[in-house]
Amino acid sequence: MKKNILNKLLLFLNTILICVLSYSITYARNQVSKIDMDVLIKNGGMATITQRWTGYFDEGTEVYVPIEDKNLVVKNLKVSKDGRDYLEVDKWDVDASFERKSFRSGINRISTGVELCFGISEYGNNTYVFSYDIDPLVRSYTDYDGFNFQFINPNMSIFPTSVNIKVRMDDGKEMTTDNTLIWGFGFDGTVLVNNGTAMGFSNEPLDGNEYANIMMRFNKGLISPNVKVDASFDDTLLNIAFEDSDYVEVIDSERRHRVMVAIFFGFISLTFIIPIIAGVRRYLEHHKFYKECNYFRDTPNGGDIALTHVLFNDFNLWNNKDSNTIAALIMKMINDKNLLPIQEKSYGFFGREKINTSLKVGPPPTVEIVRELYDIIVRAAGSDGILQEDELKKYAKQDYEVLVDFLNVVKRTGKNSLNSKGCYKKLFGKKLSDLTDVGKMELAEIYGLRKFLDEFTLIKERSIIEGVIWENLLVYATLIGIADKVLSELKRLYPEKIVEIEHYTNTVYVSNVYFRALYMSSVQARNAVNAARMAQMAASGLGGAVSHGGGGGFSGGGGGGGTR
Repeated sequence: MKKNILNKLLLFLNTILICVLSYSITYARNQVSKIDMDVLIKNGGMATITQRWTGYFDEGTEVYVPIEDKNLVVKNLKVSKDGRDYLEVDKWDVDASFERKSFRSGINRISTGVELCFGISEYGNNTYVFSYDIDPLVRSYTDYDGFNFQFINPNMSIFPTSVNIKVRMDDGKEMTTDNTLIWGFGFDGTVLVNNGTAMGFSNEPLDGNEYANIMMRFNKGLISPNVKVDASFDDTLLNIAFEDSDYVEVIDSERRHRVMVAIFFGFISLTFIIPIIAGVRRYLEHHKFYKECNYFRDTPNGGDIALTHVLFNDFNLWNNKDSNTIAALIMKMINDKNLLPIQEKSYGFFGREKINTSLKVGPPPTVEIVRELYDIIVRAAGSDGILQEDELKKYAKQDYEVLVDFLNVVKRTGKNSLNSKGCYKKLFGKKLSDLTDVGKMELAEIYGLRKFLDEFTLIKERSIIEGVIWENLLVYATLIGIADKVLSELKRLYPEKIVEIEHYTNTVYVSNVYFRALYMSSVQARNAVNAARMAQMAASGLGGAVSHGGGGGFSGGGGGGGTR
């Protein structure tokens, strides 16, 4: 009896010990509670960046920060931990042991740029301070000087709870809202110009998909950059950074007047011709690629709708709206029985019949990005699990950020998928030359499907057309904005299958009804609250909330980093 009690006691103690150890191991993963940066801009455009990382480290051998930009010179790495200086080595060995890296630092040259590396040196609570020179940070443009730089990379192995970035001048000159404008991208935070310096700081902890880009514009004379760019600040940095951002670009009265005068006299400066020529050239390049694509009659891109969304919108010849993806996802959920349409008749004035369609919530989808939208619909439906159009409109108006946030998740998920498949030669791009052969194959599938859906009535082999599973392809016809055209052609080509085609038509109709209820109500409510504020920020750059998306065209940065 005593032996049994003792065995049970030992088993209980072992269980407690295992739980404690498991918790300790989980808790011990490297964490950074705070990253403080000081960016000291020097005359000529070079900058010394000093970062201070405070955190807990209990695995790996080194800290590394990629800067994937071969147009920058990165030098003079200096590191210390808790006040003890590191020894800089000429050639960094990422495979060296923990001991060999201890209190040593180095710059690791990689094909896309450099990695700033230094040893963890000691496990536990550590404070690392490291500085390095970036040349150039600031470039001279035809109208202003400025930069758009990525200070925190996406997809780091460790993300800070708090980020503070301070930008100041080396020669004591003060930044003011009269000579300096600032924007931020990629994280939940605030940027501003105050007390002679510029600042950006996070309001919430950063996660794996977030990044910290700061864009600044300086009046001529504040800095004298050595690197000259024969184009304007807006065309080179601002317009690109504002794509997919929360900011609303507002053209100031001076530029509007300049454009009107130029149009009136028939003179368009080189600043405007170059982007137009580049856009036309890109369109012709994409159109040629589209013409050379073979028909594709199956689900494109392995069924990854987020990937298709990004590719089709970044390489879009048809002025497609990315919001069509919402309707496509709702249609997919109806096809997969995650949402079940319920139709009821009602009668209005003079006995006019009206069909009301509700959506009953079914089992959840298995695909994560579809599940995200499904969860929004479930919350809107309420406790009875049946969603009416008015319910969705009311929910979208009350929580107007939810859909914009979801579309940003779709974009990030799609770009991450493209990167993981090796589709880009760099982090991302919108030119064919930015795609690898794998990326071009993925693009050829969605182009080929668009081509097939546009031209299927011209195909003479009727059996090929009849073998297509139209229910699936109509999801993608919705995504690329031609579902109505496809349905019309199907009715003309197959009048004997009108019942089946009417079923497809009804599904498309219901998807569009609920898409508009969600999307339009969300956008209208969000615009009503934010339009004036966002327009002012975009026009003035006087600071305020950071845009969750956008910030493209940056220098520095890259992807990844943290510890390894």
